[in-house]
Amino acid sequence: MNIRKWGILHFFLLLPMIVAGVTRPADAGANALSEQRPASTAALVPVVVRVQGLGLGSSFQLSRGGTPIVASRNDPYTFAELADSGTALNLQVITQPLGQSCTISELAPTTVPADSSPIFVRCRSVPGARITMPTTLPDNPLSVMLGASAIRPSAYPGIPYESRPGVVGGIFPYEFRLNAITFNGTPLPTSSVSMDFRRGTLRFTPQSEGTYALTVEIRDSASTQKVLMHTFTVQSLASRFLFVAPNGVNSPGRGSITQPFLTPAYALSQSAPDQVIVLRKGTYSLSAGLVIGDSRARQFVAYPDEVVVLDQSYSGTVSINVNVVPSARFEGFDFTRVEQYGFVSDPSLPGLVVRQARFLDGREGSTPSENPAFIHGWGDSGRPARHRLLVQDSDFGPYQMLSAGAYALTLFDAGDSLIENNQVHLGATTGGFHDKDNSQRNTYRENYIEFAAVNANHSGVHVAGQDSADKVHIHHNLFINSGVGIGGQCVTEGCYMRDHDVHNNTMVNGGILLRWGVFNPDSYGTRVSANILSSGTLAPYLWWSCLNSVPSTLSTQLYAARNRIETTAALAIRDGECSGSPMNIPWSTWQNTHGLDTVTSGSVVAPTSALVGQGTQTGLPQSDPRRPALGHLYLNSATIFADGFE
Repeated sequence: MNIRKWGILHFFLLLPMIVAGVTRPADAGANALSEQRPASTAALVPVVVRVQGLGLGSSFQLSRGGTPIVASRNDPYTFAELADSGTALNLQVITQPLGQSCTISELAPTTVPADSSPIFVRCRSVPGARITMPTTLPDNPLSVMLGASAIRPSAYPGIPYESRPGVVGGIFPYEFRLNAITFNGTPLPTSSVSMDFRRGTLRFTPQSEGTYALTVEIRDSASTQKVLMHTFTVQSLASRFLFVAPNGVNSPGRGSITQPFLTPAYALSQSAPDQVIVLRKGTYSLSAGLVIGDSRARQFVAYPDEVVVLDQSYSGTVSINVNVVPSARFEGFDFTRVEQYGFVSDPSLPGLVVRQARFLDGREGSTPSENPAFIHGWGDSGRPARHRLLVQDSDFGPYQMLSAGAYALTLFDAGDSLIENNQVHLGATTGGFHDKDNSQRNTYRENYIEFAAVNANHSGVHVAGQDSADKVHIHHNLFINSGVGIGGQCVTEGCYMRDHDVHNNTMVNGGILLRWGVFNPDSYGTRVSANILSSGTLAPYLWWSCLNSVPSTLSTQLYAARNRIETTAALAIRDGECSGSPMNIPWSTWQNTHGLDTVTSGSVVAPTSALVGQGTQTGLPQSDPRRPALGHLYLNSATIFADGFE
């Protein structure tokens, strides 16, 4: 049996952990019971798995003795064949994704759950060869977001801990290596911690109370690598945690893992600022909402491998107004029946972390056009106040728009934020992420944003610049029937768009929407490079405003180079509002007069597509040498080693 060992910190004991291709056996007692049970009493139930951490563009296969499931998204999957509850689970990972290892959770049961509770399958990037990427601006120094709240600062003894930092700067993608771990100052083996090579996700089980310090080396993919050493500190302390469960009781003095509270709101009322509220499996009503401030707990997490549903009942909003550390944090929850806003950041000065959340459904409220979204930042605290958001590994499901302007996120005054590795499939809305007003230094990275053809748009990520916008970085995203919009609401005198970088994205049946703000007098530095713009019969660039003449600064305020443009359109840019507009510019003028997307700059205009696959699988073939340089994919089969580093 191929067994990889999982290190447990307490006394350095090692417990076995299941790896790909290994069946989880049932224990002997369970087998005996299943053999003795009469067939007439068998309970046939669905077998459900939940996939987490799968890289964008990757897939793998799961099997349970019958037809395999192909997992290509971080979603729940249900096997077609029902299973007898209580019998051996027999779940296997039979193929692995490129550059990753997917394993069945160490907490998974050995038998089929009677209630069809999902079996969690986690994928992590494995060590691989170094990737060298072309330099793209802004190329700032590597940095870790949110200070002491970079990862969840508290862990419960004996319960698996998982968290992930937000890293920005340098040349993406990154490499993460765990250099050292200590417990109360004593070194421990690094094998006791699982670390994702590309995302930096840390997972381990602290067995004792105390302080764990994890020193991580972070490298970028520049020709001369930038290197950052950062030590994360995690306190393992049972008293930091309050538990909530459907069988709990709202009474003072409770809240332990054995005597939980009943409701999140009551637990919040009994909490201290440095505590973490943990919810056990079940559905909880948030019809009255939650208000998260400085005087009570501001970190909520779901118990590992348990599905916790927060039902907002089309009335309750999670309101965040935090001024001191630690950052507000919500991890691992399913949100349902959202109306108008799921979260409101008002603002979150030390940061708001939303990770591994699944927004199942939502709708616009009775007041139309008030920026409805699953996550919303008000922006009513003045320009110096910045919402700092870290939104990772989350799923934004259908949202019913009643007027116009609904998104997964609508942000005012957001700065130094990172939105990465999320899935967006909202349905008939205006777009995906709306960085609407006074945005500064925000990054949108490795998101999968998909719309049906009937709902196609150019606003998968829209930097509207309503009150100017500066240094927004949009890269390595996959857009289906969508694209990137810049400057749509930067219309007033003095409004500017500066130093926005759109690179290494793949846009299928979509493209770049350039609007007024890009060419305002005080605007500069809009850069579009290393993208794959596969627009078919449509122009890959879109303008939306009737002008009497082409902006005189077109070729000085806009840089477009090193793009692969797949189109049969005669126009490079098309005015979507006026058919006779001078902004209907043919390729010859775009390239020869304005110097945009020229051959010498590295751009290629082709009438046919080099892309393969559909949905998340869309991209250049694995063997294509352009993968590290163009579009959202950066791995190919020739650059991955089975074990170890280059």
